[in-house]
Amino acid sequence: MRPSLRQVLADSYVAAVAIALFLLWSLDSAFRAVWPPVFDALSYVFTAIAVLDIPYGSLTAAGHRSMLILGLAYAYSCIVSLSAAWLLSKRIYGVGPFRALMDLRSKLIRSDHA
Repeated sequence: MRPSLRQVLADSYVAAVAIALFLLWSLDSAFRAVWPPVFDALSYVFTAIAVLDIPYGSLTAAGHRSMLILGLAYAYSCIVSLSAAWLLSKRIYGVGPFRALMDLRSKLIRSDHA
């Protein structure tokens, strides 16, 4: 009897690599979504400390709008990648992505491929 596609993917670790990539992509997108506002806030605070006064804001409303749109696009990408990892993990292994990767890690450590 031929194994199902689900069993083939689980045995070949292709799904585990895909889940790990989706999780890495979601982490990258989350970092890119929050970095520009955090950088601007830190830059403002450090400039205020350096000049001992309220610094002049050089960003225009268009700059804030483009930063917001880009941040929302990265946040959407983060949600999509995380959802893809979760759906693939639930479909193949029956558990969440982190639990599936931890189980596979312990399975690889226990196995003896000499």
